[in-house]
Amino acid sequence: MVLTAKEKKLLIRILRKEKRRIFGLKENKKDVNLLLDKLEQSSRNEKVNEVKPSKL
Repeated sequence: MVLTAKEKKLLIRILRKEKRRIFGLKENKKDVNLLLDKLEQSSRNEKVNEVKPSKL
């Protein structure tokens, strides 16, 4: 499944809220942190890998 940039931003926002929850399982928080890191890294990679047309 391929996620669009808009979907990734939405997931990152939801995971950040989940990360701040006071009550929750520690295993769940580890999973949330790992997934959040992956999505943030993926969005950073997209920004770096964008190809802009050059003026040749």
